Amino acid sequence: MTVSGHREYNFHGNYISKKNKSFVENLPYSDQVKAYLAANLEVEFAVKKLIERLDATGILENTVIALINDHYPYGLSNGSLNELAGRAVERNFELYKGVFILWKKNMTPIFVDKLASEIDILPTLSNLFGLEFDSRLLMGRDLFSDVPPLVVFLNRSWITDRTRFNPTTPPNDPERDMEYDKAINKIVADKFKYSAKILETDYYNKLIPK
Repeated sequence: MTVSGHREYNFHGNYISKKNKSFVENLPYSDQVKAYLAANLEVEFAVKKLIERLDATGILENTVIALINDHYPYGLSNGSLNELAGRAVERNFELYKGVFILWKKNMTPIFVDKLASEIDILPTLSNLFGLEFDSRLLMGRDLFSDVPPLVVFLNRSWITDRTRFNPTTPPNDPERDMEYDKAINKIVADKFKYSAKILETDYYNKLIPK
């Protein structure tokens, strides 16, 4: 986990942004966006150094690196977010779009554009590494499986491979499959319900005692 790329994004109060300013000062962006990019370059430099050291010690062949962002850059203004994207960013779904990178030396690159979220990483890695686990105890789905994707947001919005649904602005489309919406809304509601129950009852500790 890194904190080097966190806010505030400026060149007078953020040491990391100031440190890496020379790499971004000629970019055609506002100072806040340039400071954001400069701060997050530290991750780039850290991963580069890690790979070089692992390679030098001869253990890079047995190393897998997984990288994921855990939130959008909420330290940026809406204007700066739009500036980075080159257009207005949709605030309910697109704002949270990120990238998961899984890398191993000499691997054949594979681009997976299947919908997924953070909870899908654990079952994906578990299957790739051949780890034994009970998939019924995880809400995530293996990215390489043929199980239909489902991404759920805090306000109970969701996206599947068929459509998206925002409960704060319900779609008004007479041709929309309302039964499908109802079925997915039930799944989403159950996920919230049983997630709370897992915490309230200390379920996993009862299931797998220490």
